Amino acid sequence: MKIDFSGKVILVTGSTSGIGRQIAKQLLEDNAKVIIHYGHNEKLAEETMQDLDKFKHNIFLQKCDLANEKQIDEMFVNISKKFDKLDGLVNCAAYDKVLSIEDLSVDEFKYELNVNLIARFKCIKNAIPLMKKSKMPRIVNIASRLGTRPMDSSLAYCSSEAATIMLTKCCALELAKYNIKVNTVSPSLTLTPLGKQSYTEEEIQVTANKNPSKRLGTVEDTANVVEFLLSDKADYINGENVNVNGGILLV
Repeated sequence: MKIDFSGKVILVTGSTSGIGRQIAKQLLEDNAKVIIHYGHNEKLAEETMQDLDKFKHNIFLQKCDLANEKQIDEMFVNISKKFDKLDGLVNCAAYDKVLSIEDLSVDEFKYELNVNLIARFKCIKNAIPLMKKSKMPRIVNIASRLGTRPMDSSLAYCSSEAATIMLTKCCALELAKYNIKVNTVSPSLTLTPLGKQSYTEEEIQVTANKNPSKRLGTVEDTANVVEFLLSDKADYINGENVNVNGGILLV
């Protein structure tokens, strides 16, 4: 299904790598103006801009440390100077460090919550004034299957993703008066840089074999669902958590 995002302005956080980069790429291919965000990695940002060079006139690159609330505010000031509205926000940036509860420090726990939850809240809060000016405002939060199923040595990540799912529901209820639809997409293990960093090759293979679909997720699997939720085709979907996992939660 081809979706035309002509005239739409969409911010995708964490969009120089993995799922976020694929979402940004597909939106650009479908004529959106995309605000590509990155945190620290200048090399990845350069590679992304080179990869998407043919769409450069529709790209607004923004650097922002999502663990820094002031920088989030500054990013939205920059966006408001460039655009008079915001049609979509995809909170895709995430951080995960595999640590047992005994090894997990309070500072590490707080950092994961800051990036995976507080930053998403801050982005939504800052986006509201610009989204009120859109005729079809949409927010999609990217969480994880681990937001509904616990996993060893992932206390901080599981907690932040579970909270993201509830953040979505509360925002969907409160922002419906502005016609802002808010949904979550929760992928299963996807072969992104973050996924490869967090799991061994053996764990990845075991997970693929256990999945009823007998494979891991691809970045396209998630990006396709996100595009749908950002479109007018999903106008009656609000406050939902869409699992994109091949059926792994069934086993």
